Amino acid sequence: MASTVEKRAGLGARLLAHVSVLSTRVLGLKLYQWLWMLLCVVGAIAVAAPRVLSQPLIYMTSAETRFDTRRYGAIYEPVTPRVSGLDIAIGDASEALRQEYLARGDVRFGRPDYRVEFVPQEPGVVQVRGIAPTPVEARALADAGAEGLARQVRAAGGREILRNMLGWELWLALEPEGRAAPTPFDVLLREIIRTGAFPMSRDLEPVSTPREINGLPQEEVSDLARALEARYDLWRFAINTRNATLDALCDTTGVSNTGVREQALATCASTSAAARVELTERNRAISRLRAIEASLRYVLATYNARFEPDRPSAAHRVAANLPTSPEPRYIPQLIALAALVGAAFGAVGVAVDRSAGLMPRAIEIWGYRELIRNLVLRDLRARYKGSALGYLWTQLAPLGMMLVYVVVFSLLMPGGIALYPVFIIVALLPWNYTAEAVIGGTRSVIDSAALVKKVYFPREVLPLASVLSALLNYLLSLPMMLLVMAVVQLAGIGRLNVAWSFAYLPVLVLIQTVLLAGLALLLGALAVFLRDVVHLVGIVVNIWFFLTPVIYPLGAFGEGLAVRLVRWLNPMASLIEFYREVLYGSPVPVDQIPTPGLPALTSVLRVAVTALLYLTAGYWVFQRVSRRFGEEL
Repeated sequence: MASTVEKRAGLGARLLAHVSVLSTRVLGLKLYQWLWMLLCVVGAIAVAAPRVLSQPLIYMTSAETRFDTRRYGAIYEPVTPRVSGLDIAIGDASEALRQEYLARGDVRFGRPDYRVEFVPQEPGVVQVRGIAPTPVEARALADAGAEGLARQVRAAGGREILRNMLGWELWLALEPEGRAAPTPFDVLLREIIRTGAFPMSRDLEPVSTPREINGLPQEEVSDLARALEARYDLWRFAINTRNATLDALCDTTGVSNTGVREQALATCASTSAAARVELTERNRAISRLRAIEASLRYVLATYNARFEPDRPSAAHRVAANLPTSPEPRYIPQLIALAALVGAAFGAVGVAVDRSAGLMPRAIEIWGYRELIRNLVLRDLRARYKGSALGYLWTQLAPLGMMLVYVVVFSLLMPGGIALYPVFIIVALLPWNYTAEAVIGGTRSVIDSAALVKKVYFPREVLPLASVLSALLNYLLSLPMMLLVMAVVQLAGIGRLNVAWSFAYLPVLVLIQTVLLAGLALLLGALAVFLRDVVHLVGIVVNIWFFLTPVIYPLGAFGEGLAVRLVRWLNPMASLIEFYREVLYGSPVPVDQIPTPGLPALTSVLRVAVTALLYLTAGYWVFQRVSRRFGEEL
């Protein structure tokens, strides 16, 4: 006993000696405050450097799509609120380009270093930027994008021409007396009507004005051909998507023989309602594709309506130049900016320390680190006490939850997200950490009422121990997450899809821990005075789960005001997206491979500032009311 007391006394003396040294004033600030400033600067550079240094070397060049606004001016009119016909044409051109590169086996399209940007200029001109790792690829992307948009602009005009022609065919069907024998193209148009191969934004109606292909100017024939090409591509994309869904439902991914595969799909459809619906819709799409293809072949062969993108016409392309130098990356400037941001954080911390005396309080809490350790271990022992599997439940519990979501959303409600188990697991574990820390932190002071009333210690220890316990449980579940990722990736794409961005994981864990510590302090203090908070938090956490993109991609809802509000008002929404981007990548369809990367620095900075604000508010409230805990408990 005496030796223990002597050890503690010696430890306390050494701690006081260190504190006195750290409290030495240097140039107006205490030594520990200078160390804090240095830590903030180094930390900011360490967080920013991977993103800044990993910027790819890219080249950029621009082509143009030019079109006659007297002929295609209606493309600027709104189709839906805030969406014009030009927006739809740009989206269709981008999707057609993505599908074209995907068909070649090139999955890079859409990445930050391999993409196309459409920038409308004055009416009738759209600048198309190609961005790629090499000058030749940048020019090829810009030219392909400008050609694709010119096709889509012509297709927009061709759709109205085709509507009138189909309407004339309907009129002839209603008034058959005295009409001449149908031309070959009339027969093809009737097949389009019969199969519903060319759906329109408005229902098709009979048109009494004659509209025959023989009487069309060459520009209108070209527009008609482009409309048929665009619809052909859409049916081809739809068939590929349904085939991918059928492969997932019927396990026919590796079957290359067409006859064997179709037989397997028919057998699967006979026992699975979902597969039967998909197969029926795919076959209907194939019939429609063939009707469009027959008409397109006729127009191209009979009227020589092939597209020459660079020939000046009502809608054409102005080709891009070959870029001569890469885009600047501004690495020194960005590193310097990160250092300035870190220094600003440090200055704020020094100001708060001067006004609230954080350092003495932190030293006091550090002196009770053994108590924190014991509380964390007590929580873990109580959690698995009497359990035969013990620690294995940290692996099995999230695995079971993941399997439930995979079954519901992959099989019963196919969403078409590639490597969906990985998509789920990398977000589910951080969310479990959040839910456990918030619920445990809310009850932390109440559950330790006897300890609070009998022994003095910094009360902050209790909610912080709850957060650390949840953090330890999260860290223990990471091996299972890595195993799931490896198994799914090897089974789905035949290789491990691992990127060095995994090293960014500790940064995200640190930001999340700071956020949860603030929430635990705030809610733990409120629960002492308002016991209903304990029950309310359980309900709020369930609602919070569905407002956080754990089981769905937030980008699926677009980038409107509602999505931006979710990101700004719900820091966990952004954190989950960061985890997913670092470990999984951006959500992509089942026929693509997600590529892990680093989140945007501005977004990480925003969430880090939010987490610090929560910690500051939680600590301030806790400090104000903690002296009354004994009376309330």
